Amino acid sequence: MCLLLLVFTIAAMPAAARETERVGLRLIAVNTEKEAASLQMQLQAGAAFEDLAKKYSTAPSAAEGGWLGLFQIAGLRPEFQDALKGLVPGQVSPILKVNEEYLLLKLASEAETHAAFGCELAEQRKLDAAVSEFREALRINPQYAQAHYYLGAALFELDNGVDEALVELREAIRLNPENAEAHNTLGLALLEQGSVDEATHEYREVLRIDPQYAEAHYNLGNALDDQGRPEAAAAEYREALRINPGLAQAHYNLGVALKRLGNVDEAIEEYHEALRLQPDLAQAHHALGKALDDQGKRDAAVDEYREAVRIDPNYGPAHYNLGLALKEQGKLVDAIAEYREALRVNPHHAEAYNNLGIALEEQGNLDEAIQEYRDALRINPNDALLHNNLGVAIGDQGNLDQAIEQYQEALRLNPALALAHYNLGECLRKKGERDAAAREFRDFLKLAANSSELKTRVERARSILAELER
Repeated sequence: MCLLLLVFTIAAMPAAARETERVGLRLIAVNTEKEAASLQMQLQAGAAFEDLAKKYSTAPSAAEGGWLGLFQIAGLRPEFQDALKGLVPGQVSPILKVNEEYLLLKLASEAETHAAFGCELAEQRKLDAAVSEFREALRINPQYAQAHYYLGAALFELDNGVDEALVELREAIRLNPENAEAHNTLGLALLEQGSVDEATHEYREVLRIDPQYAEAHYNLGNALDDQGRPEAAAAEYREALRINPGLAQAHYNLGVALKRLGNVDEAIEEYHEALRLQPDLAQAHHALGKALDDQGKRDAAVDEYREAVRIDPNYGPAHYNLGLALKEQGKLVDAIAEYREALRVNPHHAEAYNNLGIALEEQGNLDEAIQEYRDALRINPNDALLHNNLGVAIGDQGNLDQAIEQYQEALRLNPALALAHYNLGECLRKKGERDAAAREFRDFLKLAANSSELKTRVERARSILAELER
């Protein structure tokens, strides 16, 4: 059965007329009049049109319970108009022969028509108008389970609509516990609220109803990942991809889970596959960049970070990581520009202020560096390393007393911060406080004696301490 049988002229009619006069239609198509008559008798005995359509109709609309869409009766071909004449919403037409097929048409109820129009509006992202239509459907029929689901799904998409969405989705499930889509959307809403365990339960309910529901495997993977279970999450992403290999986001999330498990090479393969399917997936470019960075492939990483921010100029983490990579390449000016971009996107990113301060300090811009460190501490006042870095910049300006205050605060917050002991020792030595300086260098050497990163400072501390102890 081809939907082109329904020749109509809606496009030529005024929009207002389309929206006020359209009706919903369902259809069952079978090959013989005998089959049609049998179905007609079952309908008269109380069988649901939608169930019979799914089971017996040969039309493409069978999977949707025979749903064809919204139409103006005046725009249909004449034999369809004749078949629908005199019907009220909810009634079924006499058997209609078209070409070699036998058809039964059902005029949708008023509630169904409002719900269908709401779905059209939702697809157009006119969510407020869609919500109004779904509410009208439920005013007419408060027991309309699918309308509760549609309303819940639309509210979930709206800002500040999650609480009411939960109510509607739960009502949809109460009325129809086997509605897999409602369980899935309820899981999404619960996950957004931070109710990870409840969300996980809903996704498992979806998969009990329909084990081949790829999106539910994907969503369950996300919930498991939020629970700190990357191995279990990876298994769900793989199952989603077994069912639907074209889910780019699932390849990306599988890559993230694999990287957390230490499988960097496999993660890179998944990022590449995600980008093959969806080249403009900025998250995958960014994640691929980080993985390449971890492998020491900095030039390739920079290329991926640049692609991520080209696709999404407001992708703050990509700007930040691009800044880190550029600084490692010695490109201070470019790195500073990227840190500033990261802060434009997220003015509360303490690490970006800190690294911007470090880069500015390397340029010799101590006043600007100090301001960046102070901005970082405004956001994160209990970060010992930030106090240490601010102390270094202040000390480089010759303000030893203020620098000492910052190092002491760093050590109050983290007594094991070796660098702060070293820097405090240097300041105290410059002030002539030899005994206090010696104590700090001893503490530094206890903490850093075996550190390869601090090897140069360890050698210098030993030399200074030997001189102080004479």
